[in-house]
Amino acid sequence: MNRAFIDSIIGISGLKGLIIETFGSGNAPGEEWFLKRIRKAVESGIIVLDITQCNTGSVMLGRYETSRKLYEAGVIGGFDITTEAATTKMMNLFGRHDNAEDIKRELNISLAGEITKI
Repeated sequence: MNRAFIDSIIGISGLKGLIIETFGSGNAPGEEWFLKRIRKAVESGIIVLDITQCNTGSVMLGRYETSRKLYEAGVIGGFDITTEAATTKMMNLFGRHDNAEDIKRELNISLAGEITKI
């Protein structure tokens, strides 16, 4: 991952949501340039959902230093939701809600059994 890649993703016109797959319980690179870009995305209204790339386990933002920084930047933890379920859920919520706060709230609620560890 490099700055140009992150900038190209976050810079997509009309981007409403971004799902990032992180290590273990939500740990991502701690470099300031990365965190700055994530904060900028959240501040611009992009909803950022953090899910784990591991087959088991759960994102628990704040458990470790690097995930705490994501939480402070406004990233939402996805607990143990899978990549496929997170993508489908985010698309569904954007289709049903205009209010970002409703979407953020429902991302942290199991609506159909897609999250088991809250």
